[in-house]
Amino acid sequence: MQRSTKALLLTAASVSLAFGASSATAEKSNEGHRKNNPYVAGDMHNHNTCTDGSVAAGYTIDRAVGKGAAPAGGVNFDLDWFTLGNHGGSGNRDCRFADTSANLPGETTTYWSQTLGQTIQGITITSLKGTPNGTGTSAQMWRWQSIKELEYPVIIDRTAQYNKVLVEGLEWVVPGHEHTDVAVIAGQRPRNGGGNADKMAEFEFRFDRNDGDAIGPVDANGNPIWTGKDTVNNSGVAGHGKALEGVKWLQANFPLQSYAVPTHTERQGPFSATASKGYNIEHFRDFNNAGPTVAFGIESPGHMAEGGLTGGSGSYGPNAVGGGTYGMVGVYNAKIGGLWDGMLGEGRNFFMFISSDWHSRGAFGARDRATTADFIPGEYSKLYVPKTEGFRNQSIVDGMRRGNSYSVGGDVVGPDLVFRAKGPEGEWKTMGETIVAKPGETIKIEMEMTIPAKNNSPYSFANPLLAQVGLKQPLDKPSLDHVDLITSKITGVLQPGDAGYAVSNAAGVAGADIVYNPNAKLYQQIVSKDMKSKKLADGSVRLSFEATLKMGSEPGYIRARGTNIPLATPNVTDAAGNPLLDKNNALVDCADPACPAHLESVGGVKKVTHDVQAWSNLWFYANPIFFRPAGSPKLLVEKNAELAKRLGKHDHDDHDDEQHAERD
Repeated sequence: MQRSTKALLLTAASVSLAFGASSATAEKSNEGHRKNNPYVAGDMHNHNTCTDGSVAAGYTIDRAVGKGAAPAGGVNFDLDWFTLGNHGGSGNRDCRFADTSANLPGETTTYWSQTLGQTIQGITITSLKGTPNGTGTSAQMWRWQSIKELEYPVIIDRTAQYNKVLVEGLEWVVPGHEHTDVAVIAGQRPRNGGGNADKMAEFEFRFDRNDGDAIGPVDANGNPIWTGKDTVNNSGVAGHGKALEGVKWLQANFPLQSYAVPTHTERQGPFSATASKGYNIEHFRDFNNAGPTVAFGIESPGHMAEGGLTGGSGSYGPNAVGGGTYGMVGVYNAKIGGLWDGMLGEGRNFFMFISSDWHSRGAFGARDRATTADFIPGEYSKLYVPKTEGFRNQSIVDGMRRGNSYSVGGDVVGPDLVFRAKGPEGEWKTMGETIVAKPGETIKIEMEMTIPAKNNSPYSFANPLLAQVGLKQPLDKPSLDHVDLITSKITGVLQPGDAGYAVSNAAGVAGADIVYNPNAKLYQQIVSKDMKSKKLADGSVRLSFEATLKMGSEPGYIRARGTNIPLATPNVTDAAGNPLLDKNNALVDCADPACPAHLESVGGVKKVTHDVQAWSNLWFYANPIFFRPAGSPKLLVEKNAELAKRLGKHDHDDHDDEQHAERD
């Protein structure tokens, strides 16, 4: 990279950034544990036949965390950790079995009415509990029961089988809104062969708008145990109030043992005051205010193989905020100055995560390599958290809450990303942490990443999106074109009633035009050819570069993203390298003879759609590092991190060595 003396002036007398020559040379004397601290990959959002998925709960885990070939066919994806995250509500299928549509040997759609009283896979379901809901094959099991009595026992069994970290979670159907990923790990001790998921089940019963059960579990005298449920306020403004009560319940009871992360937040369009859909920025602010150590982020969508001629990747239609995905993520994360930057521009602890949202393979069966809908957990999307000593389910929650995580599509980078910075004095800080330096002092930034030799793509023909610009890169061999460093000043936390706290949203592409943080800038792009490069023995490539940041008089943050797509790639990126609306990818021909038959076509010409689109358009996102001038007030991200430490010191649940909160 050419040395640049150009500096970006963020305000008249504030943060300026200046990037020096690319280099991978680190100060050996200052190498901390984070330099060589690898991360572990997992998935926090997926489905099985307990709700609207296509495969059994156990099968989902087997394919996600197992190694090698699956016994029934297909490839396993060897994730390090996994959260089973079905919808709330109810389901009429026995989720020890796959649906007929999954096309698995000996598996057919099986209903609860057919199996009650039978012991199957070591689990006996004697009755459907709570308020009766349907008859015959339509008889429904409420989700709180399947969480307690089926999914958690499966997690205990698979934990012993694989020695992986498995968690029982939930995709909360949020009153007044879209969905949110929730986990309450309190009580879950699968590595000890015991424990329970009762608190996860109780949250679902109390706060899921699809759970109409008015009874729940009962004591020996038949009296309900979980009393006081709000069964009325499930939509619009009143629903948002109930949702806030759910976040407050988590914060009050499990501030370090739970999370609530809204997912595919753009999909249903903006919030409606009378319905149940969408979010505006004020709702994320409300959640973070109500749950400072619980509601700390946003999740980008799964469903990455759904994209057709008219869009649809991420399961986003034209009325989604933004009108679809951008570089395989929602516009709230993809847009510089968008909603994510709006939250970060206040200094909030608000981080980005990714998941598979696995349901099915669309036109294909679960064992097939091709898909027109979803990827199996670990196949395409990976959420990386630090591999701490004694890694357990608390480690997942801690890594997410602290913001020390990054999200990857298609293995464009591997499990050993380094994104860290340090001032003239003090230790290295990584994602989610804050550097304090004197105005005028230089902060050093390092990034290192490994580009794997192969990913899980079943296709080895050349990437059709890159072929437009003369690049011949096989789809099963990921590449990195450049990394973007994005920065902004931090202007302070907005409170309810402040100007700009609530912002009118918009459906469709109009939603992509809303700027929530005008200070956010794409400051510097570092292309891979200007990075230091080292070929590794397994065929992967280690890339690295350095940058510098000059501390100004106001706080700020710096975050990173990277992609295999060059600037100004037709129908994929604009001249600055920002992702375009992904439905434009379908304007590109897939002309290689090996392009699969299931791609959508125009006039007999196959187009870049479905799984080929996803494997062609790869991105990663690294959470921000914050910085502020010495002597200035602490940022909210710092205050909330300190709150977590104080809560950890007062947590006396030491009898549960698998769940105990952090002891910082």
